[in-house]
Amino acid sequence: MSCDSCGDRTNACGCNPCEACPANSAAVETLPSQIENFSVQFFGVVTKTEVDGVVTWNLPCSLDIGLPGNPRGDTEGLACYFLRLFAEGIQGLVGPKGDTGEQGAAGHNAYTITTSAFVAPTEANPTAQFTIIPSPVISVGQTIFIPGVGWLAVSQIFQDTTVFASLIESIPVPDAVINAGTLVLPTGPRGLSIKGDTGATGLTGAQGAQGPTGPTGPTGAAGAVGATGATATNSNAEIVGGSSDYTLTASYAKVDFGATDLEATLALAGTYLFILQVCGLQNSGATKEWDFKLFNSTQGLDVTNSEAFFRHEASAFVVTMAFFSVVTTSVANDVIQFYAQSSSAAATQTINSIGSKLIYIRLA
Repeated sequence: MSCDSCGDRTNACGCNPCEACPANSAAVETLPSQIENFSVQFFGVVTKTEVDGVVTWNLPCSLDIGLPGNPRGDTEGLACYFLRLFAEGIQGLVGPKGDTGEQGAAGHNAYTITTSAFVAPTEANPTAQFTIIPSPVISVGQTIFIPGVGWLAVSQIFQDTTVFASLIESIPVPDAVINAGTLVLPTGPRGLSIKGDTGATGLTGAQGAQGPTGPTGPTGAAGAVGATGATATNSNAEIVGGSSDYTLTASYAKVDFGATDLEATLALAGTYLFILQVCGLQNSGATKEWDFKLFNSTQGLDVTNSEAFFRHEASAFVVTMAFFSVVTTSVANDVIQFYAQSSSAAATQTINSIGSKLIYIRLA
């Protein structure tokens, strides 16, 4: 801008962009002087601090905090703070504690007591009449509770002492007669016993961890005898004993299980491997020797080298034994049977049908 165009832009102080401002005076005050005077007159002495180029004003008289009991907000401007104080009013500080007041009059008991005995009301005869010590806590229309009776509604009070009441609900086992000196307690109305609808079934919970294996159960009873099987046409078979246990004798005898014995009819002549599993109980109280063998009942001869010997300590538990033998026949349909004996037949010595079996395999 040229000086030629400044003539009409001269301010009231005679200062324009084309001329230097006159010296600061009461008639012509510079802007910095005006701001400084305004700050001091409005706020008082302001302490200024500078950190990293940022100037912060610390106002006097705790203006940055506000009045006790009327604090200034953290981001609330001073003008807004004053406006809020003018609008809401200034809350005064709590004064000192006053003197303790005079003691009030004694209150009334929140109960009264019967002064006469009466027959407890029932559903068939729900009304009752009794006298009480006069008390303002009992009034007409009120629900009361009397121990030994239950809940009653007061229908009338005569001369502050005689109460007429009707039974609302009795306790589970009420008394027949209520003695004088029983409490009478004012209560609220009885609530309704309303059962809500059954809620929806909840979600199935997660499966729990598997528990430890339980102990082995006792041996079950022997099952029924099965139907007779078809005659084997091959040269291999398994025969399971049944249906009753066999008691050992003191001399060799065929082990007889009743329905199915451990014996095999060999349809073809040849050489066979016999494997026998025998379950037995030796509970005689002393050590016994058990002897086993195979017997060819068709030929009337023992099977050569088929004997097996076992010694048993007395025990209340079933013992499993096994023995093997090679059987050779020269003709078809020889019957091979299982024989056994004990060194002494005294007391309990049995071969169990359950768990005992015979397996044979034709080798040649």
